[in-house]
Amino acid sequence: MDGFKALWNGVKEMIKSLWKGVKARWDAFWIGDEYDSSKKHLSQSDKRCILYGNFIISIFTVALVLLVNGFNNLRFNRQNEMAMEAVMEMAKSYIASATEDEYSRIARTIRQDLVFRDYSKGLLEYAQHIPNASGKCHACNEDSTSQVALVSLNTGESYSLDLFGQRENSEDGQGNVQVMFGYDEISQASIRMAKSPGRGEGSAKIERGSGIVSLHRMKSLFCDECIGRILEAVEGKEMEELVILDTEKTVFYPLKNGDKVLVGDYALEIEYQDGDCEIKISFASKEG
Repeated sequence: MDGFKALWNGVKEMIKSLWKGVKARWDAFWIGDEYDSSKKHLSQSDKRCILYGNFIISIFTVALVLLVNGFNNLRFNRQNEMAMEAVMEMAKSYIASATEDEYSRIARTIRQDLVFRDYSKGLLEYAQHIPNASGKCHACNEDSTSQVALVSLNTGESYSLDLFGQRENSEDGQGNVQVMFGYDEISQASIRMAKSPGRGEGSAKIERGSGIVSLHRMKSLFCDECIGRILEAVEGKEMEELVILDTEKTVFYPLKNGDKVLVGDYALEIEYQDGDCEIKISFASKEG
C-alpha cells in the first residue's frame, strides 16, 4: 500500500512539473515587444497572425482531404454499381436464352449454392443469426394424434409411423394394407410407407435425392429450441433431411444405420441399402 502511495505521489509531481513547463513556455510565447528595445520577441499581433494562419491552413487541409476522400468513395460506388449491373444483365441474358434443360441445371445449381448442406461448417452457429419466422412450430406445437412420426426438415410435413390410431387395436383393419407417399421438393427425397395394422408391422422406405437441407425453410417451420435439438441429432449422420420424432416427449432421433429406436408402443429398426433408407416398424409388445 505504501509503495502505491509513493508511486501515485511521483506521478502527481511529474504531472505538476510538466504543467509548469507548458505554462512557462506558453507565457514566454506571448511576451510582447512593447517594452523590449532589443526587439528579441515577436509582437503579439504577429504571433496572433501566425497562430490564426496555421489554424486556417489546418482547417483547409482537413476539408480538402475529406472532399477528395468523398469524391473517391462516390467514384468507387459508381464503378461497383456499373459492375453489378453488367453482371445482372449477363445473368438475365444467359437465363433468358437458355433451353429448358439448361434452365433446370441453372436453377439446381443456384438452389444448391444458396442453401446449407454441410453441417461441418457450423450450421448451429449460422442458425443463431437468422431470425425465426415460424408462427407455429411443426414439432412441439403440432396437435399430433400419433406417438412417433417421420418429419421432413424442409417441408415440416409429419408422416405418422404408428400402426394403429388412438382408438384402434390390432383387430381393426385385419388384413388391410395402408400405403402413403410423400415427397420433399428441396432434397428431392421420396417417401413410401406401407402399414399392415392387422399383422402389426410396417415400413417406410426413403429414396434419397440431393440431400439438401434449407436452414431458412427450417426457420419458418420450427421454433429455435427444436431447431437446435434437430441439428444436434442429425449432425454428421447418413441422412440429414429427415428425422424421427417422439411426439409426446419432443425427442428427435436421427436416421442412423443399424439403430433401433423404441418410441411409445412401437419399435423402429433403421437400415440402409444402396444409399436409401428403410425404417421397419413393429409393435413393441411383440419385441418384448
